[in-house]
Amino acid sequence: MQDTGNSSLKRRLQIVELARKTEEVRVEALSALFGVSTVTIRNDLHYLEQQGYVVRAFGKARYNPALLKTVPASQAVAGAQDSAAQAQVVQGALPWIEDGMSVFLGGGRLAHRLLPLLAARQGLALTLHDLSMVATARQFLDCAIHVTGGTLAGQEPLLTGPGAEAGLRAQPLDICLFEVCGIDARDRVLCRSAGVARLYAAAVEHGAKTVALALELDGASDGYPVCGIHEIDGLCAHQDMEPDAFDLLARHHLQAMRKTEGCIEFARG
Repeated sequence: MQDTGNSSLKRRLQIVELARKTEEVRVEALSALFGVSTVTIRNDLHYLEQQGYVVRAFGKARYNPALLKTVPASQAVAGAQDSAAQAQVVQGALPWIEDGMSVFLGGGRLAHRLLPLLAARQGLALTLHDLSMVATARQFLDCAIHVTGGTLAGQEPLLTGPGAEAGLRAQPLDICLFEVCGIDARDRVLCRSAGVARLYAAAVEHGAKTVALALELDGASDGYPVCGIHEIDGLCAHQDMEPDAFDLLARHHLQAMRKTEGCIEFARG
């Protein structure tokens, strides 16, 4: 297959994003992921190192740590606050996952932070569609790991499309957990990508239980509907919620069951 300039640029952008989200990226894994030779991947990493995006070492590369130090102080404070909020929501979600479960974890920041915490769980079977989470899962977890398959869309390492939906349905699913960004006027939870929304909708239909994770739960006009609030079994949200959200969730029989530091857990009553 001819490697055009556009496909080379897109691949390199995706490699940078993978390196930023994971501890390291390996030449062999990237070669298999993108369907190109290891020589091509090494050329990509050499170029990215010259541009200052990654640091290479022994068949692998990591995101250049110097880039993490160039964030202005105000952004760093905001980032630290956001990171703390993520950790609080993730801790609230952890009790939903029990030993022996078959689990689908959606992509994104919250699900990625949840992965290492699952190391204490025994006998899990994990299904993922975010390729940046696979290396983390293999590093921390001793469990069966399934990747949905599907198509990479845009610059994010997320697999979507009919192939991803078929791969998800090929596994039994006790619970699915994914991040949502808001609720629309028809009382549906939303996420940021149309393709991801369709995959999560398939997970809701296929799984026995559904838990949504949210840093924000406001009305959102730029999201895509996943499912109705009445179709989810639980919600873990940051405590800084709009007051109207409590009434809305209560109308759909989701009651605030537990409040921990920074997080409110809702469950179907």
